[in-house]
Amino acid sequence: MARSPLKHLPHRLLPRAAATTRLAASLAKAGAKRVVRRTIEDDSELGEALFGELDKLKGMAMKVGQILSYMEVGLPEHTQRRLAKLQRGAQPLALEVIATEIEVALGAPIDELFDDFEADPVAAASIGQVHRANFEGRPVAIKVRYPHVRETMDSDFKQLRMLGKLASLGTAVDGPALVAELHERLLEECDYRAEAESQDRFSRLFADDPTIHVPGVVADRCGDSVLTTHWCDGESFQSIRDASPDRRAAIARTLIRFAFRSVLCHRLLHADPHPGNFLFVADDRVVVLDFGCTKRLEPEFVDALANLARIVIDGERDGLRDAAIRLQLVPRPEKVDFDDLWDMMRHLFAPYLHPRFTFERDWWEQGMKFTQPTNRNARHLAVPPQWLWIQRTVWGLHAVLLKLEVQGSFRDILVDCLEAR
Repeated sequence: MARSPLKHLPHRLLPRAAATTRLAASLAKAGAKRVVRRTIEDDSELGEALFGELDKLKGMAMKVGQILSYMEVGLPEHTQRRLAKLQRGAQPLALEVIATEIEVALGAPIDELFDDFEADPVAAASIGQVHRANFEGRPVAIKVRYPHVRETMDSDFKQLRMLGKLASLGTAVDGPALVAELHERLLEECDYRAEAESQDRFSRLFADDPTIHVPGVVADRCGDSVLTTHWCDGESFQSIRDASPDRRAAIARTLIRFAFRSVLCHRLLHADPHPGNFLFVADDRVVVLDFGCTKRLEPEFVDALANLARIVIDGERDGLRDAAIRLQLVPRPEKVDFDDLWDMMRHLFAPYLHPRFTFERDWWEQGMKFTQPTNRNARHLAVPPQWLWIQRTVWGLHAVLLKLEVQGSFRDILVDCLEAR
């Protein structure tokens, strides 16, 4: 049975703390059952507990749930399958709340702003929900920011700031700096005017690409909390998981090219590659959505990243030390085991080292060992903010391709992007 639309989000510290307590209780109950007798039903109940509470909280909490839905972090398959619904959301805000937000942002009633407006949202995501409408005879997607979602970010990060300090103890990682960077990027996602500019920029840069499409922006119907873009139809990620191996490989090549061309050729990062941000068209084109979490990269950083990529794919082990220093990954080089760092980089770039590569679970699990506290470099490697976002993008992209069980040739994509710089 469908749940009633929400009238508001819990946005102050105490209400969100209470919601977090409910989430913990739900997880404890579901987790206890799995300890006593683990069944598919128990895994589904765990996913339902996570899904229900994270969907209500929206904001940062829901964003974390979206990441957990496709990253391989040890959650049961049935739990992840339930969390995958967070990619499109389920429990929206009530229409009267959304209508008020639109009318305040754009300065007129909905029936004067659009030819028609569908009351039921097509998606209810972490920061806003999307409605379909028509404008000047053309279908459009209207994304509306939830009221008070900025406050939810502040409430969540007051708790995360201390966790960042604790998590980075005994390492070279500046936990509070990473949390502050994440906070800043997520607050930027709340600014729909900035997102409109980012999406328009990507749309123009990829206008000549036959397999990547970024919907155009309807500037006259955008505001601080409302973003209107051209509507695009397409299949969801879940629907193409059963596509032919050739189609899945073609889609993988397109997603990889979009990521590397954005970074290496345009110094731009689309840093939210979760499956709900892509639609798939019958001719193997990929529609890229949601440009709230983007970042302009410094030229010096991109040059250093390209240098590292060339060194790794060409097998030039002797160049690793200087490349890592240039990227500010090793604040104290004399403490670093560069043989282990070389193994880590070769693993990260493995899909681009061989004529053919298969994204499979064993490869992913081997990579997770490099991030464990027991790794010999754990206390000596730094994570500069720009590197953090590259890692989030690359690991997120690879997690999506792992879900597709893709096999194909990908080396030429990275080589072409490096040569096109």
